[in-house]
Amino acid sequence: MKKISIFVLIAIAISSCSDNASTGSNVSIKASAISTTGKTSSTGKTSSTARTAASTVVITDFKVNIGNIKLETDMEDAMHSTNPSFEDVKLMGPFLLDLLDPNKPLSQFITTVDVPNAKYEEIKFNFTKSLIAGDLEGKTFLIKGTINDKPFVIWSAEDIELEMDFMDPSKDFTVNDNSIALNIKMQLDSIMAKLTTLANQGLLLDTDGDGVIEITTGNDDGHYSIGHQFKDLLENETHLDDKD
Repeated sequence: MKKISIFVLIAIAISSCSDNASTGSNVSIKASAISTTGKTSSTGKTSSTARTAASTVVITDFKVNIGNIKLETDMEDAMHSTNPSFEDVKLMGPFLLDLLDPNKPLSQFITTVDVPNAKYEEIKFNFTKSLIAGDLEGKTFLIKGTINDKPFVIWSAEDIELEMDFMDPSKDFTVNDNSIALNIKMQLDSIMAKLTTLANQGLLLDTDGDGVIEITTGNDDGHYSIGHQFKDLLENETHLDDKD
């Protein structure tokens, strides 16, 4: 079984749109799927009067496709007012991440480059539809697993736009000849809890009889509204951190 302890850490090369900045340092961006329990399975609890057994949910796959990434400078930073064209640092995607791939190393280094010295207030990026052949093609994210040993998939073809800063405003990061490591963390605990609750309520069904419970923002298996709940949950449970 794939374990949540296997993170995909992606260090992304950053290129500056400024020709005037002469100093800076290395910035790396990582992405991790995390769980506070260290597990990708959950069994729901039911009361003694419940007529059905508690549902068991196991997540085996979690893939996302990240489009372009932008680091925005703080509007109060001197670089912003000195050179208005230097409003941000852009990285051109897409970047397809398989966050629960057991064949990937614990820390997968891609690359890192210099970023001009400045204070950066947030990161912007999108989950966009993948154009690469495979099970993520045409989707922005894909989660697979089982509910009581029956396969399920959660996916969306709709873009998700994220503007992320640290939950602690004092952590706006400043590049000043110092190396910076940032980690985009996607929390799975809430997704597993939501799946377990809905399964216990008998709301996750294979209505078209194809052997798979499909939860999408389309109309597969009639789970349109639930699919949007998971899309919103993924957006709300993605945060920026400066620790692995």
